[in-house]
Amino acid sequence: MLFQELGKLKRSMIMTSVIMIAVGILMFICPERYVSMLVVAAGYGLLIFATVMVFEYLSSKKVLINYVYLTGALLIGVLGAAVLFYREHVLQVLGLIFGIYLVAEGLNEMFNTWKYARRARRNGWWIMIVLSLLLIAAGIVILTNPWWNSPGALMKVIGGMMLLSSAVSIIHVIMIWPFKNM
Repeated sequence: MLFQELGKLKRSMIMTSVIMIAVGILMFICPERYVSMLVVAAGYGLLIFATVMVFEYLSSKKVLINYVYLTGALLIGVLGAAVLFYREHVLQVLGLIFGIYLVAEGLNEMFNTWKYARRARRNGWWIMIVLSLLLIAAGIVILTNPWWNSPGALMKVIGGMMLLSSAVSIIHVIMIWPFKNM
């Protein structure tokens, strides 16, 4: 039972990274004239997702976890409305959030690598340290925003960094996973 759940967790982590790779490719190849349309689609997508979550709450039993899901749905709905109202500033905020995420993820992966892979004497643990440092550097580059001024260029950089982050996450999960046969 436990090993089945761990296997599901590993598959879920890898699938999340694959989805993030697809989103990164979409952001990377999107022409600049379609950036605003992609932002609007994301806003409407968030509103639709929030509406579905509210309908799920209405049809569910009223227990505490469902109230937590309802709160999350309402926050997602407010975020979707904010994306639609403030379209021109969404990419700068996304860059800020994603830069902070990359720095935090790089630090977390470096800590996990140092704590688990190095102590377990896994081969190639130092490669994961280098990849974690690369994630931290990518996050700092996005946060300082030195070379791009247009929304299209910023979207391409965020998409490229999302590809890098997802690839590093997949490598990290495969190399640190404690069981070889899952």
